[in-house]
Amino acid sequence: MVGLMKHSGRMVRQRSAPPKLVVLNNALLSAQRMDGLPSVNAIPELWGRWLENACLAFAWNAGQQVFYWREEPLEVDGVLQGSWGQWAIEIKGGAYGIADLHGILEFCRRNKDFRPLVICQKGLENIARSANVDAVSWAEFLLQGPPQ
Repeated sequence: MVGLMKHSGRMVRQRSAPPKLVVLNNALLSAQRMDGLPSVNAIPELWGRWLENACLAFAWNAGQQVFYWREEPLEVDGVLQGSWGQWAIEIKGGAYGIADLHGILEFCRRNKDFRPLVICQKGLENIARSANVDAVSWAEFLLQGPPQ
């Protein structure tokens, strides 16, 4: 398990914010559930948390620096820096709309060096693309990382 620090230009703000905990191997999450993996249909909120954990753990394990960003009411699930480039990522386990992208769009407006990326269910990438945001399916991301 790793505690992700908050992304901030000021070290004091990074250290004063509570860390976001990520389990680096989702098998450890499944071992704790007697009924197996959560279903996107049965428990969508739990499925979304597992998916977010898997994507952030994948980036961490691939050697990227991984942070989170939150300035109420806005947030970004992950902020990545490393050999993949600089990305702000929003991970969506189910249906979403343009309004759900306010946090990532605001983060990228404030941090011009970062590209926005939505990781979502296959077939829902066009929603993000209609807002000029890169998008990949979570399956594609977990195999290849962000688009090149």
